[in-house]
Amino acid sequence: MLDEPPNPGYDVESFDSGSEEAGSRVGQVIGSYTLYQEIGRGGMGTVYLAKNTSLERYAAIKFLGRHLTADPVYVDMFLREAKAAAKLNHPGIVQIYDAGCVEGNCYYMIMEYIDGRDLKSLLDESKLFSVSNGVDYVLQSAAALGYAHKRHIIHRDIKPENLILQRDGKLKICDLGLAKQMGEDSSITQNGMVLGTPNYVAPERLRDPFCNDPRVDIYSLGAVFYHFVTGTPPYPGEPAVVMAAHLNDPVPNPQADNPSVSDDICNIIRKMMSKRPDSRYQTMDQVVVELTNYKKIGIHP
Repeated sequence: MLDEPPNPGYDVESFDSGSEEAGSRVGQVIGSYTLYQEIGRGGMGTVYLAKNTSLERYAAIKFLGRHLTADPVYVDMFLREAKAAAKLNHPGIVQIYDAGCVEGNCYYMIMEYIDGRDLKSLLDESKLFSVSNGVDYVLQSAAALGYAHKRHIIHRDIKPENLILQRDGKLKICDLGLAKQMGEDSSITQNGMVLGTPNYVAPERLRDPFCNDPRVDIYSLGAVFYHFVTGTPPYPGEPAVVMAAHLNDPVPNPQADNPSVSDDICNIIRKMMSKRPDSRYQTMDQVVVELTNYKKIGIHP
């Protein structure tokens, strides 16, 4: 065991992962990795810290919740995350080492261990981020997503929970369970079954769950940016109300929730969140350029 448990850096919301007893897999061997301790639970399953003793390398191993293994939709989501991330090699995206199935229906994914915290937990503590920090987090996210888009991978579920801040201040994007290859057809969203998080979902994804336009990530990152600097999602409320607002309501002005946000940042957020994809920034590279220029000339409270 480690002398001091590390920070998980993964979704650790309280959740009964298919009634799996906490820590029940400690000591289990998956490939060349030995499971040391449970470090997180979330809606899709349980995450363990593991160590490859021959390489002296730690990893995080995520197991699909036992209650989901009989559902092909969730198995597909789980394996989709592994396949999508395996195609990407970028310092801002959590790396996947391996994935597979043991015991007949026990699906696992071995991934890079991140010593950090997700931005949702940090946002819950601080209520909102400074504009300077918000710009930095969005700039790093846009750079990583731009890399993915150029390799024809769209994340489609950008939210604070999926952005991990490491101790060195560098950000990592995780959870590509809803990621989609551009041009790919899939039943993963059949009948709108899986759409992502309502607070940040692009309106065209609500109209067409099969939408695989990379500009949906630009909208979602803009909605996340709004939350970062105001302390509230752009459209708060119950999911049905939120989704209707994404579809029909004007893009809100961040200054209505935080008057100290500058006009420049308001304009960037509102352009990212334009209802019409053609009116948004067209690529993540454009978002990176805009925020980089802002950092050069802006005053950052």
